[in-house]
Amino acid sequence: MLNRFYDKYIFVGGLKYQHNNFYLMGIPFVMIPTQLLLSEKLVNDHDFNKKIYYTVKSAMAKTVKAGFGVDFKLEGKEGLSLLQEYFSSSGWGLISQLDVDQPNKRAIMVVNSSPVATALSGKAKVPVDHFLRGIFAGIFSAYFEAAVDCVETECTAIKSERCKFIVKQIGEFDFSSESVKHQINPEE
Repeated sequence: MLNRFYDKYIFVGGLKYQHNNFYLMGIPFVMIPTQLLLSEKLVNDHDFNKKIYYTVKSAMAKTVKAGFGVDFKLEGKEGLSLLQEYFSSSGWGLISQLDVDQPNKRAIMVVNSSPVATALSGKAKVPVDHFLRGIFAGIFSAYFEAAVDCVETECTAIKSERCKFIVKQIGEFDFSSESVKHQINPEE
């Protein structure tokens, strides 16, 4: 038994290992040690971290429908639940809270036990989950059918008990906040 999410795909043959690659419902994926993700997190270069964020955001927005087969027009919040379960079951941490305000194109996610942030606890000075921010921004750009961004407002790496992510349209962020300025660009 792996976990409840993956076990059901093993049972129906949706999780395969072929030609030295893993596939989940036809989507190729890799398993990597968390340590490999940590090396770039300690780079205190806000422009570099923003590039990671915007690259992941763009790729994820395209992958939601094409790669994961999630069509929010048909599935709505059920599609979000599938992605929430996938990321939690894949070792990114437990998404313990998901609040979505569809009309205002806003969302709040709380992630407990982020392996990246936990490993960097006490070693970072700013939030570190640039991949997760990009993943969330890409998912919600597709979900809301609007350009949204994601800022990490709490991070286990900087002594918080959890990681908290806020998604909303760019014009709604407060760019007088240093944390916001370090995570997203006002002109994007």
